[in-house]
Amino acid sequence: EDLGRADLHKSVTEIIKACQRLSKTDTGALIIVGSDIPESITDSGVQIQAEISADLLETIFFPKTNLHDGAVVIMANKVVCAGWYLPMRQDANLPREFGSRHRAAIALSESNSDLTVVVVSEETGIISAMHNGKVKRYLDAVQLKLILDSAMGLLDAGAEVTIWGLGK
Repeated sequence: EDLGRADLHKSVTEIIKACQRLSKTDTGALIIVGSDIPESITDSGVQIQAEISADLLETIFFPKTNLHDGAVVIMANKVVCAGWYLPMRQDANLPREFGSRHRAAIALSESNSDLTVVVVSEETGIISAMHNGKVKRYLDAVQLKLILDSAMGLLDAGAEVTIWGLGK
């Protein structure tokens, strides 16, 4: 089904709103965004298949709930599943402040170049994004919007190069 750009823009707005609120309360989050996510990812975790809303994302990542430690998987304008656990990357070269969410996100983005992974740090509230093994940290709403617009296919292919500096 071909989603309208307005639906995708609304989804991006809701993800940003959730990330900003989670950041303010130092609530950790791990959000996988992509248009072609492998079934090995979408079939795991708890199936949700719900429209994206900031409230839903905040509820999923609320501490002490069963799903809060796993990843949320987003395709188009749907939260596909939640509570998915990623393989972690053990790498001495990563900054010490990168916890398990960051390490898992980097590993996933390296092995799936079509995915963008957004992380809200539980320790610092810093919002980061990973794509193709590249990391952008200290994201504000404007930067996060560009990254999510690109991940949702709302920008042309050249935008990805501009955002991530990926020279082919």
